[in-house]
Amino acid sequence: MSHMSFLCVCMSPALDATVVLPEWPTDGSISKDVEEVENVGGKGINVARWIARRGAPVACGGLLGENNSVPFERAFAKFGIVDRFVRVSGSTRRNEMVVTPEGSFKINRKAFPDLTTRNFSFRIADLGAQSGDVVVLSGSLPKCCGSDFYARATRELRALGATVVLDASGAPLREAVVNADAASAPHVIKPNAEECEPLVGFVPKTPEDFRRATAMLNEKVPYVIISDGGAGCWFNGVFVAAPEVTVLDTTAAGDTLLAEWCYRMFATCEHQACDSKIWTDESRLTDAAQWAVAAGSAACTMPGGDPPTVEFVRKLHGSLRSS
Repeated sequence: MSHMSFLCVCMSPALDATVVLPEWPTDGSISKDVEEVENVGGKGINVARWIARRGAPVACGGLLGENNSVPFERAFAKFGIVDRFVRVSGSTRRNEMVVTPEGSFKINRKAFPDLTTRNFSFRIADLGAQSGDVVVLSGSLPKCCGSDFYARATRELRALGATVVLDASGAPLREAVVNADAASAPHVIKPNAEECEPLVGFVPKTPEDFRRATAMLNEKVPYVIISDGGAGCWFNGVFVAAPEVTVLDTTAAGDTLLAEWCYRMFATCEHQACDSKIWTDESRLTDAAQWAVAAGSAACTMPGGDPPTVEFVRKLHGSLRSS
């Protein structure tokens, strides 16, 4: 068995706060005794945190603001994540999820607005990826990166011999997939239904739609994961329904799902991760999909992107296996 290392790339990290209000605010109202949970976040950091919790070697890199890097550094040390972030001037953004009994909404700020393509220089090689690594590229991009950042990173990483997993949306996803050939596209992508439209020309809604979208994307990408909200997730055309849980906060749920899938597929693997044989290992693929949905569902029950317990994930996985 080969034991692969993971590198998660997060160009738009954030301090993620969940604010719990006793009721939906009205004009001029003041909410008192407000509860708040704050965690370091960003999709790549969320993925790295769960892989680390699973005990696999993982590094995380991208951009961090010098002014408030300490909470991130503490989190990396706590979870055993190797810190490969490049420090830049200014502060890392802070986002808020506001939760009330009547509903919730989220405020996402711009990442590193003072950085531009003129005063910013970043090379994916600076993060230390090596041949055989599994590299997860995920999340939105600051404007300074350019919409082709993931496309360029994928080409560079594949030439290096790394396996590339991409979780992005909009132009960065489209440029990395539609404009790539089979040798320069990611090995795995994880759009949601709406994010499929720029890639295949429609939003899948029925099982036939999801299978058709997957087949179209498989012309470029060996493995396609399409999330279908609270219903569950499609794994290369095979649906796994989500177990029923009490949803508190969906922050990091999709990231935890992807992290668990990567861990199950690659942490101890008989093949090189990018070897085509891995995509025909039906037993491993089925097991990874079920564990991934269990982990993502468990994450929905936690506030502020807090990781769930492994025991709860195992319990949910057991319910999937027996259904």
